[in-house]
Amino acid sequence: MNTLIFGLLTVISVFIFMKLGKIKASKKQLNRNDRINWARNKQPNFDEENYSTKIPEEKNKQINDQSEE
Repeated sequence: MNTLIFGLLTVISVFIFMKLGKIKASKKQLNRNDRINWARNKQPNFDEENYSTKIPEEKNKQINDQSEE
């Protein structure tokens, strides 16, 4: 019995969700000056100048097998 009730509740909820999902915002809501900028959290375009993958060169040091005393 519980399976039937929760199954019907699920089907009704999905149906309502699909019907309400088609509703769009009005032009007045979409074209306002104080809208939230959702794109600000996205990663910026990477420039090769700023984000170089080159490894800085260092002077090579000679390593001896004998320990210095």
